[in-house]
Amino acid sequence: MLTEIPTLTPYQTKSALATGSLLIDMRPHEAFASSHIPGSISVVFSRKSFPERVATAIPPGPSIVLLSDEPSIAEAAGNALHGVHHNPLLGIVTTGTDTWRDQGLPLAALPRMPAAALQQRLNAPHDALVLIDVREPFEWELGYINGALLIPLGEIWQRAGSLDPRKEIILICQEGLRSSTAASILLHHDFPRVSNVPGGMGNWLDANYPTIRPSKPPTT
Repeated sequence: MLTEIPTLTPYQTKSALATGSLLIDMRPHEAFASSHIPGSISVVFSRKSFPERVATAIPPGPSIVLLSDEPSIAEAAGNALHGVHHNPLLGIVTTGTDTWRDQGLPLAALPRMPAAALQQRLNAPHDALVLIDVREPFEWELGYINGALLIPLGEIWQRAGSLDPRKEIILICQEGLRSSTAASILLHHDFPRVSNVPGGMGNWLDANYPTIRPSKPPTT
């Protein structure tokens, strides 16, 4: 455990976020979808690749606060980021969102759109949703959904400004993990209508919904 990393209270965390720090929510993406602190970024903890996941999701510069409802995970994540200077670690939060809620602070949710509902929406006339696939190009080449736009997760933060916040945006990846991160990034950038597809392309393919194999991925 890195004892020099402070454990922050909800109000200390709120103050840090107000001055530009980013809150990284390391809980499972299902828990993030149900209830999360507004503006937080969903980056599920992995002992093997957590620093890489953080570096993929957010730009270097802003200080970060790590949140988990398991103190051991918060401490392990702090250790994993020790010596990583892209985003200075300001502190950890070890109470999940329960204490935040109990103190009357606001929480938010990330809507989920199962593959079956997405398939129905895509076949509905005059439905103007935007489907963004955040997988890597090599995954896209194995099959993608007609009409989807390829923006790998590592590009979402930089390209958020090129997307229309007036439109409903659906995020999909292979299993729902990376698309949860991408959706949280758009929520952080004040996109009001964002949803994630739980189970991602895995569920879509299991249901035998149609896919396309491209010769070249489209770009914006």
